[in-house]
Amino acid sequence: MSKETTLQKTVLPFFLFSVLLFLSSCGKYPTFMGDYTRIEVGPGPEDIVLDTMNGNERLIVSCSERRTTDYSRNGFYEYSISDGELRKLELEGLPTDIQLRPHGIDIALVDGVKTLYCVNHEKNAEQFPPAGRQSILVFELQDDKVIFREQLTSPLMVSPNDVCTDHKGGIFVSIDSGKINSKTEKLFSLPRSYVLHYNGEKWVQVGDKLRYANGVGVKDGRIYMTGTQEKSIISYAINSDGTFTDKKEMPCLKGNDNITFVDNKLVTTSHLDFLKFIKHVKDENKPSPCSVYTVDLQTGAIDTLYTDGGTVLSAASTGLIYKGNLYVAQVFNPFILEIPLTR
Repeated sequence: MSKETTLQKTVLPFFLFSVLLFLSSCGKYPTFMGDYTRIEVGPGPEDIVLDTMNGNERLIVSCSERRTTDYSRNGFYEYSISDGELRKLELEGLPTDIQLRPHGIDIALVDGVKTLYCVNHEKNAEQFPPAGRQSILVFELQDDKVIFREQLTSPLMVSPNDVCTDHKGGIFVSIDSGKINSKTEKLFSLPRSYVLHYNGEKWVQVGDKLRYANGVGVKDGRIYMTGTQEKSIISYAINSDGTFTDKKEMPCLKGNDNITFVDNKLVTTSHLDFLKFIKHVKDENKPSPCSVYTVDLQTGAIDTLYTDGGTVLSAASTGLIYKGNLYVAQVFNPFILEIPLTR
């Protein structure tokens, strides 16, 4: 076989792959045409949780600057659902050697104390050992402030992404990479990420390995996990001894992120175009198409609530439904949406 023929056979498939990849990134996505209200918050409002304890009716928003090194607006913001007021919660007692760069969050009542759990990534985390730089921060959540209580670390906490309570005083944490910031894992969709469980004393890896483990949530004795590069939402029954059984998989949209629940439905988001998402990481003006949808936990039926090419909001990371409104958070730009659901 001639060198010319060999070169043609090598270059042609690569060329066709490149063309297909380009065309896939140029697909048409609809612009969201429904009613919505923009709620201006801090930069990078990646996760939101609902707080209705002790008479409250508010969203807690986790905000972290992800494009620059100005972290002055990082922190937790409160949006009052009843009157529409927004304020940044005062931060009390955080040690000076811990830099606050919050990611996934969850709240729970633990021994009578309203507790906020927060995934935290400190500056240049990939340059330091995981323990001490990748952690879960634990705060007491009060009406007007958050008070630091402790920092949880583990050698297993390579690259934490989301956190949820197990409703027994412990937590689950998704670890999105076997090696922090591994481009190889993402490029080849390798199942090297996982979920950790902390029961208050020790950390244990649970469930199967996933492709970019992302959202975690517990409802009615089952844990639900999304993987950004998985084709299904995976769930397990949680046994009394902490082990998992009865694995189930529900088909889903691609690029899933955080998990919330409403009634008997799971709510999550979808990053529809990976290439456009990568461009959006560096440039807020380059849109990243996304969806927010629900999955019926009994039938597996999918209902899409919001889809947008990035004109209204890009890179949706969390969808939360409360009293007929959908609240949508995003990874980078400094606002969330409130969307009335009319159906």
